[in-house]
Amino acid sequence: MGEVLTTQGNKGEVKVRPLTGDPQRWSELTRVFFCRAGAREELTVEQVRFFRQFVVVKFKEINDMTQAEKLRGGFLCIPLAERRPLPEGSYYLDQILGLSVLDETGAFLGKIEDILATGANDVYVVRGGPHGEILLPALKSVVLAVDLPAGTMKVRLPAGLVDEDD
Repeated sequence: MGEVLTTQGNKGEVKVRPLTGDPQRWSELTRVFFCRAGAREELTVEQVRFFRQFVVVKFKEINDMTQAEKLRGGFLCIPLAERRPLPEGSYYLDQILGLSVLDETGAFLGKIEDILATGANDVYVVRGGPHGEILLPALKSVVLAVDLPAGTMKVRLPAGLVDEDD
């Protein structure tokens, strides 16, 4: 749902970068899970307000800036069962991370290890293949098919993206 960027004020609020296509969804939440490095803690949403492109959240369990500071850099998630269904051809970030990327011939290019939000479109960071790191634009003209059960993404590499001599 979002990444905790920093504290907001001294009453325990945090500023969150929303990672959902519908930031207003935050207004409906009553609980979230704080996630970082395999740890997970349930938090009760007490208040939500919007500030520019951010969401400012107050949790019942967090009452001062020192406690809020401990959340910085972590992620706020909801249980899978509470996710809204996405339109066909759209995916949650965690569904994309870890997919094996194949070119049009079926050749393995690597796995998606990170997703960069660039503003215009996301960029998939693909590593572990024969071409080293590939920064793959998340565009319909590039992503041909996603097969979640198989754990694969088939792509059409833009000209010049990888050195054909590798």
